[in-house]
Amino acid sequence: MSKYKRECLRLCEQAGLDVACVEHRSRHLAMHTTKGLLIFPSTPSDYRWRMNMRAQARRLARS
Repeated sequence: MSKYKRECLRLCEQAGLDVACVEHRSRHLAMHTTKGLLIFPSTPSDYRWRMNMRAQARRLARS
C-alpha cells in the first residue's frame, strides 16, 4: 500500500469513519465508508489537499 493511500485511510479513521472499500478511479481514489463516499485526488499536487480532505471527512462523520 502506498504512503498516500495510508495517509488517506488515516484521515478517515481520525474523523471516526470506518472504510469499507477503496476504489481506484481514473484520477481519483474513492473511499466507501459507512456514512458515505469520499473522493480523494490521486495526484495531490496542491499542499492544501490534506486540510480539505480532513474537513470533508469531519463533515461526513457529523452527518
